[in-house]
Amino acid sequence: MAETRKQLPELAKDAVTALLAAINTLAEDPALLTSLRRRSLVEQGMELIDGAHCPLCDSPWESERHLRDHLAIKLEKSNEAQRLQRDLFANSSLLDQAASGWLSQLTAIRRLAAALKDEAFGAAIDQWTRELAALQGNLRSLDGLRGISGRLASGWHAVPQSFDEATTSFAKMVAELPDQTATVDAQTFLSTAQMRLADFRESVRADKAADIAVAAATCAYTTYCDVMDAELEALYDDVQQDFSTFYRLINEDDEGEFTAKLSPSAGKLDFDVNFYERGLYPPGAFHSEGHQDGMGVCLYLALMKRLFGNQFTFALLDDVVMSVDAGHRYQFCKLLKTHFKDTQFVITTHDRTWAEQMKSAGLVTGKTSLRFHSWTIDTGPLVESNVEVWDEIKTALDKNKVGVAAAALRRHLEYVSRHMADQLGAAVVFRGDGGYELNDLLPPVLARFKTICAKAADAAQSWGNDKGRPKRPRSRLSSPPRMRHPQSSNGPSTRPCTTTSGRISASVTSRRSPMPSESCLNASDVRAARAGCL
Repeated sequence: MAETRKQLPELAKDAVTALLAAINTLAEDPALLTSLRRRSLVEQGMELIDGAHCPLCDSPWESERHLRDHLAIKLEKSNEAQRLQRDLFANSSLLDQAASGWLSQLTAIRRLAAALKDEAFGAAIDQWTRELAALQGNLRSLDGLRGISGRLASGWHAVPQSFDEATTSFAKMVAELPDQTATVDAQTFLSTAQMRLADFRESVRADKAADIAVAAATCAYTTYCDVMDAELEALYDDVQQDFSTFYRLINEDDEGEFTAKLSPSAGKLDFDVNFYERGLYPPGAFHSEGHQDGMGVCLYLALMKRLFGNQFTFALLDDVVMSVDAGHRYQFCKLLKTHFKDTQFVITTHDRTWAEQMKSAGLVTGKTSLRFHSWTIDTGPLVESNVEVWDEIKTALDKNKVGVAAAALRRHLEYVSRHMADQLGAAVVFRGDGGYELNDLLPPVLARFKTICAKAADAAQSWGNDKGRPKRPRSRLSSPPRMRHPQSSNGPSTRPCTTTSGRISASVTSRRSPMPSESCLNASDVRAARAGCL
């Protein structure tokens, strides 16, 4: 402290010298001080000018420009005073910083004096602190700087008279205190040791907690893996067993000993099937496309059965047996009927043969199947209905929409003719594109129907079963009539009801209501066509 106090006169020495020179300049030229005091007022006046009247004295001027020029001249004359003012406050700021640094040291020493209960030294410090604080206040204003010029000249620090004596007494008191170096070092060592011991204990607790967490996580993971493996193995066993059962049922004629194996490996599930007792291979290795399609359906059904159980109540199968041969398709129907009695299947197909096979196998009936003969963007799919078509025709005729009724009748006759041609074995001229129209189908159907009826009548006569019956009249259809296309503003269909692009699940048959006559067909033709539908 003593060394620092000796250096106080040298602190901010240049700043003090510059301050004294500037203060002396102001004292020798009072006009500079007046200019400084007026400068701020003139600057405010310049900002408040609004017209030819002075905002400071309210005196009138020739014009606002003359007033502004007058105030600008005054500001120009005070520029030197302004530069002097900036120098004053710049140097006073340096002195203020030096005083603040010394005050911070006095504050620290004051706490030590209070700890040692040296009231005299504390009072001396308090007195010097108050004087330095007053000095700092004067450094912040022009009038204050002019008032402390004498103190600046004699020494700005101005040590109180009692301070040196109090300092000597305090230094003696401190020197008489016992040496605390060893004690402090011991305290520091013990404090550091205590902190490290606490950190060690916390680390040990954290390590034990981590070991417990690792053990619990390992146990949970092991249990999870064991349970998962057990469940997956059970799933694989059930799926491969059901899959093998389903596939054997479909292919019981040649693969009655068929088996399959699901085996998990690194990141994947291997699926191998038995190929005629010659080992397990991937499905695509030796089996044909038809067999692979059958495997796909069987695997799907096995998975659904295992995953949903009794909740597997609905499924959509879209052309899933296209490459499966006819014999195996019958077995597929048997599979669905025997193993999935409580599941509602919606089966769609383009294959008319497969649609008829489902009917003959009893998987679907006429009431549970629909046939879409065509579709358009405007109307969507057109469904052939043997019941609703007559209501549709009657409704159209009641509204005098003959064209609409004719188009509906033609579409229905195309559908019925195609079905009767298949059932009766009519001799229809073959067309590679399958695009049979009504005039291609109905005449051969009626001719075939006439021939069969004639043979039935001849057979009845040969057995004597025609007693009491009128003789069979000669039919007016001695030659197949030519069918004219009914014209309609709605564009009647000219394609057969079962085109190669149409969807088929089955056809619906039922008893018809009377059919209205059409200009293009005579009554006997209509009755014959209707009789063939019954």
